[in-house]
Amino acid sequence: MLRKITFAAAVLALTAAAHAGEKENSGKPPATMLVPTLTQDAAEKIVAAARKKAEATDSGVYKAKTKMHVYVLGREGTLMASSQALGAWPGSADIAMKKARTAWLFKLPTRTIGNLSRTDQKAKAPLYGIEHSNGGLISFPGGLPIFDEAGALVGSIGVSGDTVDNDEAVAQAGVDEAKKLGKDAVTQLPSLSQQSAAYLLHKAVAKAAETESAVYKGQKTKMHVYVLGREGTVLAATQADDAWPGSADIALRKARTSWHFKLPTGTIGDLSRLDKEAKAPLYRIEHSNDGLITFPGGLPVFDANGELVGAIGVSGDSVEKDHAVAQAGADAFADLLKADTK
Repeated sequence: MLRKITFAAAVLALTAAAHAGEKENSGKPPATMLVPTLTQDAAEKIVAAARKKAEATDSGVYKAKTKMHVYVLGREGTLMASSQALGAWPGSADIAMKKARTAWLFKLPTRTIGNLSRTDQKAKAPLYGIEHSNGGLISFPGGLPIFDEAGALVGSIGVSGDTVDNDEAVAQAGVDEAKKLGKDAVTQLPSLSQQSAAYLLHKAVAKAAETESAVYKGQKTKMHVYVLGREGTVLAATQADDAWPGSADIALRKARTSWHFKLPTGTIGDLSRLDKEAKAPLYRIEHSNDGLITFPGGLPVFDANGELVGAIGVSGDSVEKDHAVAQAGADAFADLLKADTK
């Protein structure tokens, strides 16, 4: 009984969220919101500033200047610019990237996260072992978030190759460059909002609830549904009573696969399978990006200008039913776009 109450409450909450902040005349939430991110030019200038600092900094390791890896990520958490000094430790490439990703994930300097994880620090490790989350974090200094003038996250920088204090100083030079660039460092990207993601989820759940199952005789489908935003993180999700537990992972991977490549999962599958007309130019792409799902049920979501704003993934029945439910969510977004233009 508790499970049924929880699911019913979730559906009610989704409905409320979908209609919160509705437009006065449309009865629907705005389709998208704008989120700031670094421009490509700014990312490259940030790397250049960090590199200049590294080349002028005495190494704590070598009897020379520092030899650094520098990585800069944008708002989506993906690489925008990077640099490697000649002779830098190869292993520091992974560390620099993880520092940048750690700072992006939590909007905090990696030093701060480390201080909250270490038992010898004043806070007494309230985040002890956090390094094991999110595919592996780096929580010693050298990673910094980058914010715009309004305090919104626009990216991050990670540096590795010398002492952690030198790493952090080089990263700070990159952050200082972003501050100098000011508004010129930032552009705006459209994204699903919490409200619009909840609206898509609500419509997908409604479709699942009326769709005859290809698996359960005389019953409706029992689906997991995930909706991601521009950053590839979950904005809304739900699970039907008695849905296959294993489909939760599949639905999320479908959404992420569509987000990663801006294509329906079925299309990617057709490019991976040897028995399809294209003869598998992307054979075994499923082994990339921590594991993809390339059968139908995942769809990217685009705005009116063709910009990716999110993705939806559905699993729990036949792949045709999964796709139909995901399509209902995507169609709901198209309705939101139409309402925005009225």
